[in-house]
Amino acid sequence: MSATSSGFPFDKSEIRQNFVHFETLPLRWVDNDSYGHLNNARYYSLFETTIMQFLGSENLSAEASQEDGVRCFSAENGCRYFAPIKYPDIVDCGLRVAHLGNSSVRYELGLFVQGQSAVAALGHAVEIFVDAVTERPTRIPDRYRHRLESLCPAN
Repeated sequence: MSATSSGFPFDKSEIRQNFVHFETLPLRWVDNDSYGHLNNARYYSLFETTIMQFLGSENLSAEASQEDGVRCFSAENGCRYFAPIKYPDIVDCGLRVAHLGNSSVRYELGLFVQGQSAVAALGHAVEIFVDAVTERPTRIPDRYRHRLESLCPAN
């Protein structure tokens, strides 16, 4: 995979320092699949939790977006797996903004098992800001843009 607009490799050579914000997430027994490692759908849940924790900490929750007359719709997401993760691992999920457009944001995330330096998985999510009434793309409100810019590695 080639470099993204963030300028980072977005492959198994990723390092923790390339991410701006981290959430520590313990795994649960139920997160494992029948093969004894993290079920693939759970990776997306960890990514979403990390994004939502950041937004909530910045007062940009779903409730706040409704008050601002916008919603965020998921347009794309993906995950690349490099090493197994399993309960009882505790993971640090790194977050950065790779691209901030007029109405969209591309988040990039890295899962790192605590005590290990290698990235176990990388994910991305693209969200589109839409008008809450028309559900048509709309400009990202300034207060969101300002906080999302803080996740851009160059800042």
